[in-house]
Amino acid sequence: MRKIGDVGSPPAGSKRKSSKMYQLAFVVILLCLGSNWDHALTQPVKKEINLIEGISSPDFGYVPSYIARAKGYLANEGVDLKIVVMRATVSVPALVSGEVQFAVHGSAMTAAMRGAPLKAVFFTYNTSIMQFTVRPEIKRPEDLRGKVIAISSPGGSQDQATRLMLKKLGLDPDRDVKLLAIGDAKARVIGMETGQITGSANNVDIAAELVRKGYRIIANSAEVYPVPFSGMAAHDQFLKKNPEVAKKWLRAHVRALLLMRQNPEEAAQIAAKELKLDREVAREATKQALSFMSAEDPGGCTEQGIRLQIQYSSERLGIEPEKVKTADVADFTLLREVQRELGIHCRGGYQCQPPGR
Repeated sequence: MRKIGDVGSPPAGSKRKSSKMYQLAFVVILLCLGSNWDHALTQPVKKEINLIEGISSPDFGYVPSYIARAKGYLANEGVDLKIVVMRATVSVPALVSGEVQFAVHGSAMTAAMRGAPLKAVFFTYNTSIMQFTVRPEIKRPEDLRGKVIAISSPGGSQDQATRLMLKKLGLDPDRDVKLLAIGDAKARVIGMETGQITGSANNVDIAAELVRKGYRIIANSAEVYPVPFSGMAAHDQFLKKNPEVAKKWLRAHVRALLLMRQNPEEAAQIAAKELKLDREVAREATKQALSFMSAEDPGGCTEQGIRLQIQYSSERLGIEPEKVKTADVADFTLLREVQRELGIHCRGGYQCQPPGR
């Protein structure tokens, strides 16, 4: 007989029942854990999309890409964008071969007019924004005769803008000066600072920075080269086979343009950090850049602007402009889809939704 207060051991039958219950519970837990692991392992892993974008120079010409990346717009789309500075002699072949997904449109358009399957898909500005900057000792256009003028690469938009500004200044770009292709803005600035280069056409941020150092602006390309500028091109097959991926890139870039207009101060801060600019220079460059952007058609442009670009390029290439269709060099189909998804309904731009639809 058990004594009062003596807890003792439970009856043998009770011990067997408890043991079985623990075992059953343990099995159930294992099954649940196994089920959860199976579920986790069978869930599709969301892969990051790696894209490469080739630009001619890290400056305000391509500031939307830097803003889209810094603000997380690209990351929100699941895109990891690598921005690579490369010359047109490299970027165009890389675009054709598929090694890069987006590249500067200026030289790509030249290739497209010769039959390459490349299309403009996005433009930052509705007109060119190059400012012809010269060393302090240049007081008048005539002082440029016989001097070396830097260009990014032959046949590109910067080259075309340079030639047109020189003509406006009364100089023959092929006879009165020496055009030297030396690459991006950084190389051009170094050349000017060392005295090897007398002048070059630069985007607004580079020009503003040079002016602070005593250099002078003597011409603006918007007056002589009113064509859509700082465009990006893609391969036809990339657009056809990966339309949703292309739209992710486009959506992030359109959002970057909207931020520049809605919050220019934040955009200037990002530009200063990403492009390593003085904050005042970045603010001034942002202010100027906005005056060259379309509020109604962010990322797009008019067909008239594209036709004018075809005309300028045709003269240099010896091609009849009438034989080049707008659709041969530009395709805004995906851009227009992205704009509508963001609540933007452009009017008057190339491939805009027709009125009333």
